[in-house]
Formats: sequence, C-alpha cells, structure tokens
Amino acid sequence: MLGVLNNALEYAQRRSKLASLLPKDGIAILAASHVKYRSGAVFYDFHQDSDFFYLTGFNEPEAVAVIGKSTADDDHTFHLYLRPKDPKVEQWEGSRSGVQAAVDVFNADKSGDIKDIEKRLSRIISDSSEVFTDASPSRSSASAFSRLFASTTPPNAQGVATLLDKKSVKPLRNILNEIRNIKSDAEISNMRKAGQASGRAFSEAMRQAWAAEKDLTAFLEYKFKRNGCDTSAYVPVVAGGKNASQIHYVRNDDVLMYATYSIGNIAPSNAKSSEGDLVLADAGG
Repeated sequence: MLGVLNNALEYAQRRSKLASLLPKDGIAILAASHVKYRSGAVFYDFHQDSDFFYLTGFNEPEAVAVIGKSTADDDHTFHLYLRPKDPKVEQWEGSRSGVQAAVDVFNADKSGDIKDIEKRLSRIISDSSEVFTDASPSRSSASAFSRLFASTTPPNAQGVATLLDKKSVKPLRNILNEIRNIKSDAEISNMRKAGQASGRAFSEAMRQAWAAEKDLTAFLEYKFKRNGCDTSAYVPVVAGGKNASQIHYVRNDDVLMYATYSIGNIAPSNAKSSEGDLVLADAGG
C-alpha cells in the first residue's frame, strides 16, 4: 500500500457500490482492528482491517462503520463511530481523529463515541431488513466485532450479540469480494507506484554484497518505505543457499557468502556456487 488514498471521493464511490448491492433497508457493519500486544504493554504495529480501511480510509483502532442504502438507490448512508479526542491519552499515544473529523474529513453522515455503540446500533439494527457483516460476535469469539468489545463491559458485547441474533445476518465477504475484484483507476495507479518503488529497492540491493539474510531483509524493508511505501506488503522471504529450497522460509536470519540474486519463487537445486550463495528474495512494498 502506497500511502492513504487522499481522494475522499474514492472511498465514497466504494461505499456507494456496496450500498447498491444491498437489499432495501439492508446495512453493512464493519469493525476496525484492535491493537495487538506482544507482551504486557508492548504492542505490535497497528494494521487496520483491510475491508474496513477499503471502505472508510480510517486507520485507527476501536471503530465501527455502518453503511446502508439511502432512499436514493444510487447513494448510501455512512455512520462512523470511533474514539473521541482525549488530550491526556493523545499525549502518550499520538493524535486521534475524533468525532468531528469523522464528518469533516471522512465524510460520515453521522458519528459518535464508540463507547455508546450499543445504544447507537440498537435503532439502526432494529430498523434494518438485513444485516451484512463478517464481524458477528455470535459467530466466533475471535471475530473482529468480539475483539472490539473485549475492552468494554460484558453486557455491551452481549447486547450487540442479542440485537444481531434477532435479525437476518448474512456474510459481507462475498459482496466485498465482488467489488474488490475490479480495481479502480486510483487503485491501479497505486499498485503501479508500489511496484516501481519495490523494483527500485531490488535494483539497489543487487548492486551490493550481503553477509547475512537479515541485513538484506532490513535493507529492502527500509528502501520500500524510503521509496514511498507504507510498509512491506507481506512478511518477506530472504533465503540464501539451501534455505531457498524451503517454500515459505521467513526466518531470514542465516549468514550468506557473497550473495548473488534470484528474484522469484523458484529455488536453485544447488545450495552454493563458487561465487557464493544464491539468494531467493520474495518481497515487496
């Protein structure tokens, strides 16, 4: 992903496409990812739920989006519930968008504090004909919706589950797959830029000799970001010598002998050559 698409119209068009595929009075509910912890207070880098980001452009945890078909069939309604501004917390964790920005920046029709989600969703769900979501707490305790409410009191989580149990709940995945299969001009442009940024990183890496897989891994990940990408697209494979024969080698921690390159997914039959290790690098920004 090469930065956040800064065209609000792109996200609005995606939501309109989704709404056009919903039945009359149908709604789609999506939950943002939560912060995952490695140990104690040490957390992993935040990664937003892909579908949530695709439809909202919002890149913070603890949020819920509700998208519905408006009275005009070619338009949609968009509610975004999120964390409010909190100067004390933001001094530690960094700036939050806040409720007003949901309307001003992310073009939500309505917004509110995520802590009031049960009350706000109650009427929306009650007035809907069908609910489309992949985040139903009644389906899986590991779902995004359940994780969202894990930090609140149990009655809140149970309340939302009860509301959904009374409705016809269908998976959202099939509809979103249909929409996301066809890329917009903005997406194609973004993918091309990411490919160019990744290609430049590989070209620069091939001009150097490497003593360790981890050194090459760090260089590629740095260059992806330096060239404009947000991060690596996936966990990279940097496999030298015999490690290249392992299908999904991601340890990337072995030593190298004056590495030469193979870019792709076909591993060499010989582990070493007189010139040093051949390295299989499967990575991209």
